[in-house]
Amino acid sequence: MGTSAVRFDRVSKRFRLGESHDSLRDLLASGFARLLGKKRHRKPYFWALRGVDFSVERGEAVGIIGPNGAGKSTVLKLLAGILCPNRGRVCVKGRLAALIEVGAGFHGDLTGRENIFLNGAVLGMPRTDIRRKLNEIVEFAGIGRFLDTPVKRYSSGMYARLGFSIAAHVDPDILLVDEVLSVGDAMFRLRCIDRMHELVRHGTTLVFVTHNLDQMQAICPRAIVLDRGKTVFAGASREAVSHYMTAMSRAYADRPTDVSAADHDRSSAVELIDVRFVNSSGKRIVWTRSSESMEVQLRFRLLNPIERLVIELNLRANASDNLLSLNSGRSGITFDRKAGEHLITLRIPSLPVCGGQYFWNVRMWDAASGTSELDTPFRFPLLVDDEGRGTGILCVDHQWDGGDVRTGEPTYSSASERSLEPTATRIADESLHLL
Repeated sequence: MGTSAVRFDRVSKRFRLGESHDSLRDLLASGFARLLGKKRHRKPYFWALRGVDFSVERGEAVGIIGPNGAGKSTVLKLLAGILCPNRGRVCVKGRLAALIEVGAGFHGDLTGRENIFLNGAVLGMPRTDIRRKLNEIVEFAGIGRFLDTPVKRYSSGMYARLGFSIAAHVDPDILLVDEVLSVGDAMFRLRCIDRMHELVRHGTTLVFVTHNLDQMQAICPRAIVLDRGKTVFAGASREAVSHYMTAMSRAYADRPTDVSAADHDRSSAVELIDVRFVNSSGKRIVWTRSSESMEVQLRFRLLNPIERLVIELNLRANASDNLLSLNSGRSGITFDRKAGEHLITLRIPSLPVCGGQYFWNVRMWDAASGTSELDTPFRFPLLVDDEGRGTGILCVDHQWDGGDVRTGEPTYSSASERSLEPTATRIADESLHLL
């Protein structure tokens, strides 16, 4: 295995659908049913992982990403020894600390102080070391006032802070962290990132499961993408994002939208049928890069003709911030449509926003009467990949140059950069005009 701290060697794990013998009562009921001759309809198996193969070197930080149900948490539970593989081999070298579930390993009737000693002992930390680091653990978790309060009275955020603080201060050789950090506040998440950076610098191996791509790229130089229980990519984090987005597309592109039943007001003349995002190749997508062109296709039905139909699309990251509003009326365009089914396409040359998940709203009204005919909630999601360039709200194409202080002329490192200047300027102008 060389210098690998973690090794998955063609690992497969299966579960039986509907099987629920996780208590003595369930087991006894099943046994009595067999004694009485009752037939059991055995459920089929579900393979959570199929032939997963990867390794993590000592002192390396690796992210594991993928759609829901891809097998990420199963990988962590196999690494932690909570589960055993059906096929293949899992190798872990060194003392391991895992933060997989909020409050995992805590005893609700014990105080925060008692749980620190209990968890530290379970993780293999000597009692003298726990005493020595007690103040650091408590300060990092921010639970000083509640240290001697039973943890069953803690909030989920306090659970997460205490659990991470213990795991991060036992000096583990390997640290496993799941999406559990999402329950903490923004300041605590920043402190967690700093602590994980510090651990990796001192030689700790980190395996980090998350859906937060910016957070993953900030911590992990390398990432593994899982999709449908298989490894589809292992390499640089920035490249992994595209594979993650592709996996998300497969997971959600065929989902039922059912927009007509929810969004059609019986008093309205407009019935929305479908909202579809399409790339430059004409393929339906659920994600795009901020620098790439795309189309939004609106399919709707008019119950009555509208001679001056105005359509507006709004983009938001949350309920309070309207990032983008594209209104056909403001562009001097209205649509004359008869009763029946119609398709309207909006072409966007680029979408210069920071990477993340956004939601679209569709509005339509009759400009002649001023009557609002349709106003949907913000529930048409679109993921955006800014390719690691953005840190704010906008991700605008731009170019730096180092001008000669005597002549004021821009300097270029190559002739090719000079030839790209007009293109870069044009794209930046178009991006600003779009917003």
